[in-house]
Amino acid sequence: MSPRTTRPGLPAASISPGTGMPTTPPAEVEPAVVDDGDARVLVAGLVDRLHAHTPLRVWSLIVTIFGDTVAPRGGEIWAGTLQELLGAMRIDAAAVRAALSRLARDGWLDRIKVGRLSYYALSADGRAAFGPALARVYRRNRPGVSPRLHLFVLPEGEGRNGVRDQALKSGYGSLGASVLVGTSESVPLFRSEGGLLRLDAELAQGRPEELVARAFDLEPLAARYRAFVSDFTPLAEALEGGVSLADHEAMVARTLLIHAYRRLILRDPVLPDEWLPDDWPGEAARALTARLYALLAPPCAGWIARSARCRDGELPPPDPEDGFRFSN
Repeated sequence: MSPRTTRPGLPAASISPGTGMPTTPPAEVEPAVVDDGDARVLVAGLVDRLHAHTPLRVWSLIVTIFGDTVAPRGGEIWAGTLQELLGAMRIDAAAVRAALSRLARDGWLDRIKVGRLSYYALSADGRAAFGPALARVYRRNRPGVSPRLHLFVLPEGEGRNGVRDQALKSGYGSLGASVLVGTSESVPLFRSEGGLLRLDAELAQGRPEELVARAFDLEPLAARYRAFVSDFTPLAEALEGGVSLADHEAMVARTLLIHAYRRLILRDPVLPDEWLPDDWPGEAARALTARLYALLAPPCAGWIARSARCRDGELPPPDPEDGFRFSN
């Protein structure tokens, strides 16, 4: 069955910034109620912030969409659906096609041609990589049991720096040029663990804070968590105040929410609570993500049912596990 082509589009202009948020009313006047137009301005502001980060990595946004929307619903989607959704974020079709080609070339996606239409599905490598990452992104609470420490001794050779750089970007700590510190909650170093020597460890001497200070630079991540909370709290408060978004606007907002949060949580070392600063902002970011995700779920489900297509037509119902996102 070919994708339905006579459905409402997602014009980027429908979420373009307006003239700005209302000014604060005089003290003697009741505060203005945030309306639907203001919520659209908030979504447009999120799109603006996406484009403020250059270079814009369209392939990374597509990975977010696959993890959030496609993987739980059969793992396959029509390229036109991706172009439509990303077009609402002011990303042109040529950039989407180039990003899809890159992901297929690198082995993350499989391309299926049916006549002139292209569909994309997660490859075996893609499915293997998505599992642990999705568990990290959609878990509501930090693990109840303190994770075990792992030390990784890097092999000698010219590939060592590449492995080290990838590990540091994924939340690992460093105790010198050749030793990485991770936990049982760390993101697996896919395609890079060959030649690594892994040792299970425990802190036998000294204080945990000393290890954290030596091995992990947490302040940049903390600053990004605080910025995330600042960026997305106004939209959560507006929706809780009763305003609504069009289905496609909600889908844009949810995609940007998960995209931003994914880029943070996959860099989080997930250290035991007692090792973290008392004001660690990761927990506030996690709670906000769960709260806003639930608010956006109904209109997003409407958009997926009406607009998202695979070779068989509508995407299949989500996996049962999808209903438990952010619930444990």
